[in-house]
Amino acid sequence: MKFIGFTESAYRKQIVQAENSLKWSDHTASAGLRSLDQNIEILTRDKRNLERDMRATQQTLQNLRTKRTSNETLLRKSRDALEVARSNLRSARDTLQSQKRRQNTAAFVTGVGVGLFVVPVAGWIAGSALVIGGLKEMDEASDAIKEAKEEESESESKVDWYRNKVSFYKSKISKTEHNISQKHVKMQQIRTGIWNVKEQRPALADLQVKVRRAIHILSILSGRVSVVECQTRRFIILEPVMRVMEDVMKATEEITGRQLLFNGGISRLLDVMRENNRRLAAICYSSNDAEDLLETAILNLKRS
Repeated sequence: MKFIGFTESAYRKQIVQAENSLKWSDHTASAGLRSLDQNIEILTRDKRNLERDMRATQQTLQNLRTKRTSNETLLRKSRDALEVARSNLRSARDTLQSQKRRQNTAAFVTGVGVGLFVVPVAGWIAGSALVIGGLKEMDEASDAIKEAKEEESESESKVDWYRNKVSFYKSKISKTEHNISQKHVKMQQIRTGIWNVKEQRPALADLQVKVRRAIHILSILSGRVSVVECQTRRFIILEPVMRVMEDVMKATEEITGRQLLFNGGISRLLDVMRENNRRLAAICYSSNDAEDLLETAILNLKRS
């Protein structure tokens, strides 16, 4: 009777320990479910904000591309205008050189005393009048060169301006496209996170149901049933207790990343219960060395 009483007390203690461990697990599961719900809420909000941000960034990208295209058009026109300005400058310089040659010729003729100079179109005119007319044309050619240079300089400035603008918008577009690419990656991460959380929640909820069912069974066993009895050489032992606990642990292991939902003590407790169960079961079917086996079981209970 002493053995039976001690055994009942020891096993009842183990059941209470298991029940407390499962209650802790139930509390942890509840906290886990709240955390999952909060994560879903946060991820959903982040997804909504990111979608709005991506739409705004896409619009910014479209505006930048429009401005780049506009400035590329203006750059082409500025380059065409620059080519015209340079062509006008070359023409003005050629005209000035031609006027200088004619002026030099007229001055030479006047200097040697020739009073008349043959002009194929106008006929015979005075050499001095030709010189005066040439000076006027040279002044006009010089003015044309000055104007052509100003036009060239202005066109060059416009080309540089629009070239820089095009380069600026290309850089902005590149950065914006990279930004959008990063947002797509982040969006995929958020969607994956939402999917993972939604996948975990049913499993965790199912685990909590099993935990609470196990707590109920253990509560009944610890409060209303003598855990160990010896009747007609049979033991009512801990197999039902271990089955419900192992069922809970199996459900736990099926939840990715939730292997540590239970504290380490429950696993060690199950190992002790399995060993005691094996030893006590052997007593039922062996009469020759029953006393030795009982002593071994008692020592094992004390160590646990």
